[in-house]
Amino acid sequence: MTAPAPARTPVPVLDAPTALATTAGRAAVLLTHWTLGLAEELSRHALRRPVALVPVRHDGPLAVIGPVLRPGGAACLVCTEYQRLATAGGRVPWQSPKLTLAGVPSPALTPAVEALVQELLDQELLDEEPLDQDGSAVVHIVHQGRATWSTHRVRPVGGCDVCHPLPSDTPARLRPLPSGPRPLPDPALLRGANPRTTGAALRTALYDERFGPVRRLRRSEDSAFSLTSALVTDGRSVDDGGHGRARTYADSERIALFEAVERHAGMRPTGRRTALRASFAELGPDRALDPERLGLPDPAHHGHAGSPTVPYTPDLPLHWVHGWSLTHRRPTAVPEHVAYWDVPGPDRPRVVYESSNGCGLGNSPEEAALYGLFEVAERDAFLMAWYATTPLRRIRPPAEDTDTLLLADRAAAAGYRLLLLDATNDFAVPAVLAVCRYEGGRPDAPRMFLAAGAHHDPRAAIRSAVAEVVTNVLEAPHRSFAEGGPRDPERLRPMLERPELVLTLDDHVGLSTLPEAAPRLEFLFADTPIVPVAEAWPGAPAPVPDLGDLLTRTVDRLARAGLEVITVDQSEPGLRERFGLHCVKAIVPGALPMTFGHVNRRTLGLTRLLEVPHRLGRTARPGRHEELPLHPHPFP
Repeated sequence: MTAPAPARTPVPVLDAPTALATTAGRAAVLLTHWTLGLAEELSRHALRRPVALVPVRHDGPLAVIGPVLRPGGAACLVCTEYQRLATAGGRVPWQSPKLTLAGVPSPALTPAVEALVQELLDQELLDEEPLDQDGSAVVHIVHQGRATWSTHRVRPVGGCDVCHPLPSDTPARLRPLPSGPRPLPDPALLRGANPRTTGAALRTALYDERFGPVRRLRRSEDSAFSLTSALVTDGRSVDDGGHGRARTYADSERIALFEAVERHAGMRPTGRRTALRASFAELGPDRALDPERLGLPDPAHHGHAGSPTVPYTPDLPLHWVHGWSLTHRRPTAVPEHVAYWDVPGPDRPRVVYESSNGCGLGNSPEEAALYGLFEVAERDAFLMAWYATTPLRRIRPPAEDTDTLLLADRAAAAGYRLLLLDATNDFAVPAVLAVCRYEGGRPDAPRMFLAAGAHHDPRAAIRSAVAEVVTNVLEAPHRSFAEGGPRDPERLRPMLERPELVLTLDDHVGLSTLPEAAPRLEFLFADTPIVPVAEAWPGAPAPVPDLGDLLTRTVDRLARAGLEVITVDQSEPGLRERFGLHCVKAIVPGALPMTFGHVNRRTLGLTRLLEVPHRLGRTARPGRHEELPLHPHPFP
């Protein structure tokens, strides 16, 4: 017979003051009434002493157990609670040290909680590594009202000021691009092979409804394709994240998770800690990007409730992060709120509104930078055509592209005619506008939807634009047309005369669906030549054996057009190391940036908007800013 296992020594259960006085040993720490400030005290205490403490904290019906607090631990109480509370979507002040949480332990479930504490300490005693070697810590959650429990693996995504502080952002940490040859397995595709990024692997690493970084996966049954949304943990009250469209839900989920990584990394620094605060006058053009080159908002809108910006002067102190100028081959500091689109903090003034425009994800930095550039080209082409109201030649849908033809049929069945327009400009990246105009008999149907796409392969640009616009057509009946809802015509109509009321993406899109807005879009239906893809872009796409070479050639071409390309590495270290995924923000000063909220529009000082349409033969002469109609754009 096997000898009986030795009896376990009961784990001491300490209150918070006793735990903070403990300098050695193993124990549980019972927290029934606690604050986030106390969580930080306990974490810092354990990191500096030879202890192993398991916090058992109560929050309403929940008992949250772990992680083990010890020197060198994978996570601490601060980053664990930061991520757990941030999944509540901004409903709690999760950044306040004074936030107080409380709950009452259930006597019936106390033995179960003790067993989970013992399990965590036994693993720590054996110095076991996480099962998948991903640097995560184990946390258990017991729902005392339901008598259920779940196990979660948590790591400090984007660092933790207490247990895994980020390194300072300095020019010495920059990696010049291109960094070397990037051969492709298939020269016709611009995505490198990456066997680590299977759908199952991404879901396991990213999706956790309690801790994130993806807190929810949501499927739509009424889309042109299988549509999945991956909502990220960001502590805000609005839903944000990635969206994937594909023929199957498995594929669309994988795409949505990729985009969620990109969105999360682009919001705020997750790889380096911003350390530089100075004015542009102090840094100068040799060290930093002049904010005036980005296009500043109209001073008439400063102080508007929908504008987050302050007036810019060269002497205004800003926070800066270091990017790499691919054009000049040198480090260049850019405003932090330009490199990241949702950096919080009242001490961080913004001089421009910035969106996720130019954020790219790839299996290499070069791949990510290229896709970021394609997005900049797409939005620039769309806005140039819109603000300059220039007629564009029409593109015949490629007869061999069954996906595009299928989507056109889906739109036609709903009463909409699809129109493709060539919006390519001096970026020389094939850019396409897709327009769906309602031609059915319902008087209350939304009248117009637009979308855009840009890519090295014009057929890929067409597919992207068509998928976006037809998705919006088919989703329109499910939007709220109720009184006060996002698509309520009575709410939208005042915006025709008062564009400053246009605040959200839904406002921008909804305004163009009104019958009264049709005259603003009539220029898109000019009787221009209609040409096949092969005639519009002869020889495209050119084969690409090496991504680094394509990136270099693209940067050189933009330099000849007078445009600089700057990249900022936004990669989150854990995902880069585990999956080889890189996030890069491409910034092109002088390009038209996509903004939402009409008062945030950035067209002043961007002379390309006035000159390029004339150089392309779309206008009779260069324009003047005061002549432009500058209606709120309809970009989705």
